[in-house]
Amino acid sequence: MLVTHSGRFHADEVFAIAMILMLGEKEIVRSRDQEVIDQAEIVLDVGAEYDPETLRFDHHQNSFTRAREDGTPYATAGLVWEHYGKEILAKKGLEGDYEQQFALEWVDQKIIKDIDAVDNGRFVDDPRPSVSMLIGMMNASSADDIEQQEAAFNQAIEFTSVILNNFIKAAIKEAEVVVQLEACAKNVDEGILVLEENLPFKDFIRSHPEITRVVYPKGSEGYGVYCNGNENHLPERFRGLREDELKAVTGLDDAVFCHKSGFMSVCRSFESAMVMAKSH
Repeated sequence: MLVTHSGRFHADEVFAIAMILMLGEKEIVRSRDQEVIDQAEIVLDVGAEYDPETLRFDHHQNSFTRAREDGTPYATAGLVWEHYGKEILAKKGLEGDYEQQFALEWVDQKIIKDIDAVDNGRFVDDPRPSVSMLIGMMNASSADDIEQQEAAFNQAIEFTSVILNNFIKAAIKEAEVVVQLEACAKNVDEGILVLEENLPFKDFIRSHPEITRVVYPKGSEGYGVYCNGNENHLPERFRGLREDELKAVTGLDDAVFCHKSGFMSVCRSFESAMVMAKSH
């Protein structure tokens, strides 16, 4: 039996439940009754106790002070992802300690940390439509209507499960190529990373400021040039130009397109893409 609190639900415990259900079905009981809590196998976001060994994951008590290195405090979603994340990733087919740790941190940074921050009172005045806001808006208009609130709670879990599953799929895709990308990054020359295949590199290069631009194959389109950060965007004289106009400015017969912001461009040949990537 899995117990979480009754009343209004929030993103942190709903996401935590979605994680646990990825490992198998559980009876879910929503209660603040201590006798019910004491009988539970897993307790989430209620009970005033944090003890991963006994599967108690509350963070509201004064004795709980855990936070990430950047100061973002943990809430139930983060605690449960920390505890069960590697098991979930392994069940979904991701192997290797290094790859699993990469994916674990990727998911936390992309979505879980933000959920924890909101649940702990960060971003209170932030008008953005965060995931936490979306989940919160799924509550029934009156939490006193138990039947309506239970239906809303179950709908929120279904919705959250889809979101979480998509993030985990993306993390696994990133993790499966991180070793390959790290090997490629050892051969960066003049700030340019050359890829022989179109790997998911965009998140990877953000943590490698020595990489200024990437040249990579784009299938039938030819080759792309992608810039790592605004400071590395392609020259203004190329921006927003296509075909003949771009060819005239670059001197490249097979230049195809440069985005108007300069963050990417396309050429039909690898050689032309390299020339563009080296342009300043």
